Amino acid sequence: MTKLRAPVLLAGLGLVAGLLSAPSVRACGGLFCNRPPNPFDPPPVAQTGENVLFSVDPGENGLNKLEAHIQIFYAGPADKFSWVVPVDGKPVLDVGANQVFQALNAATTPQFQLTWHQEGSCEGEGTLSKPSANAPSGAGGTGGSGGGGGGVDVAFRGDVGPYDAAVIKSADPGDARPLTDWLNANQYFISEEAAKIIATYVREDKHFVALKLQSGKDTNEIQPIILRFLGPSPCVPLRLTSIASVANLRVNLWVLGPARVVPTNYFELFVNPAKIDWFARGRNYDQLVTAAADEAGGNAFVTDYAGPSSIMRERLYSQSRYNVARIAATTTPPEAINQVTAQGFSSDNTLMAILRVRIPEPAVIKDMGVDERTFYRQIAFYWSRYRSSFAPFDPKALASDLDDRIVQPLKKAQAMFDGHPTLTRLTTFISPDEMTSDPMFDFNRTLPEVPVLRKADAYRVCTPRLGYCGSPVRLELADGQKILFAPVEGSCGAAYQRDDLDKSPSLLSAWQRDGDGEGVKRFDNQDAIKRVIRSHNAAFVSPHPSGGALIGGCTLAGSSRGHAFFGAAAFAGLVVAAFRRRRR
Repeated sequence: MTKLRAPVLLAGLGLVAGLLSAPSVRACGGLFCNRPPNPFDPPPVAQTGENVLFSVDPGENGLNKLEAHIQIFYAGPADKFSWVVPVDGKPVLDVGANQVFQALNAATTPQFQLTWHQEGSCEGEGTLSKPSANAPSGAGGTGGSGGGGGGVDVAFRGDVGPYDAAVIKSADPGDARPLTDWLNANQYFISEEAAKIIATYVREDKHFVALKLQSGKDTNEIQPIILRFLGPSPCVPLRLTSIASVANLRVNLWVLGPARVVPTNYFELFVNPAKIDWFARGRNYDQLVTAAADEAGGNAFVTDYAGPSSIMRERLYSQSRYNVARIAATTTPPEAINQVTAQGFSSDNTLMAILRVRIPEPAVIKDMGVDERTFYRQIAFYWSRYRSSFAPFDPKALASDLDDRIVQPLKKAQAMFDGHPTLTRLTTFISPDEMTSDPMFDFNRTLPEVPVLRKADAYRVCTPRLGYCGSPVRLELADGQKILFAPVEGSCGAAYQRDDLDKSPSLLSAWQRDGDGEGVKRFDNQDAIKRVIRSHNAAFVSPHPSGGALIGGCTLAGSSRGHAFFGAAAFAGLVVAAFRRRRR
């Protein structure tokens, strides 16, 4: 099996404050700096954390051909932006598309589907808008190489998309000073702490990629960067990130390859399904992953999806989707915008940067206080009234920009997905003090697939005199666990009392994986979780000591638990329904 020593992506979020407030700070070292401003329909992925996608193919001399797509988030002045990251081999640089991550996030975010059933007949049935039974929800470049000098080899220096880019390497793995001096001299601020960590990567004989925005480029023009290189692993170092990260920084990691990917020096964790808020379609899933990772010691990933890469089929590009020739044939800005919209171009910061140049908002309209989003959405209206104020329109230049910066990157990315059989998505939330090692991954061909869609069943147990709104619900999970819930008084089935369920562990189990077999279970909270569920259910119904589910032998929770409204007779339906399956 091929070992993937893959330090996950991460970022210098903590340096942003310094770079905005301290004149001596010229740039931020590490991977990402912060989230970008999103002036026009920001992509959903901008709210999910830091994102990296890589593909792995057999290479030469025992190495792999690696392609890493890294989405860079940054907030701050354009002239302060910079990005420095070590990689295992000398990379060729290219730019990608934010839309890749939008589509990936939409396709692979776990969905929680609750199928509703009804037992008996509820009074007032039909007066409540019932939850839907099927409503899942998510929780290369231009220019040539430059001379290094001073003990630094500059393998590449030139323009790559909006970036002034460099690929550098220390001539002497035992001496990192020349490399950090070069970075400082070229306006990449390297703190003393960062220099120490960089020195460890220099000793490991790494290359370094350094990016800045070209003069005159705005932060809205930032695009994902692509690194293609030969090496034992994709390398986006976690150790360097630790100097400039926020607590519980989210990492989304996607891997394309021949099989499912598992972490080998971090745990693979599973969250407690009883703590998932199924009634709200898993909206607390991220919080549970964060807590479960902490309970596993901090270094752990959850597998959100592992299965066929065909889940991304034609999500990025198809022959029938984009036709820039039609855009080139338009004659007015409104026609062009209509074509852009009809062809499904995502209105992210890359598209906005193109439109600002090719169809800029006239000053007279800006002076009216019209924001960009409104201007482009209502461009036909403004064109009809302020046509003479619009800049000269060149549809061919617009079409060329769209093709170069959006369509072609999407076409290449689609080919990458189509060329690999398996896609894995792993997620973690990690804090700086936990970023002590770079996570390693391996392909595992024996573990089962992990679906995006997670399912459970809810049975509304209609109870005399309580009606639809007041009747309790029995939740049945995929692992066979049954949990009883009472609706929050006055919510009419919109919220349910969780009581001590949320006191149970968030971590169900954590595994030490490798490239073959199931691995070793290092944490197992199943028994503790079952005890909490039994206690929770007992707060509703306590069977008669003889073991029979007799109504007369049942006691109910007191009013302090919010269940006093259940009278013994009124609870008959729940008692029978809750135990009749258990007797089978």
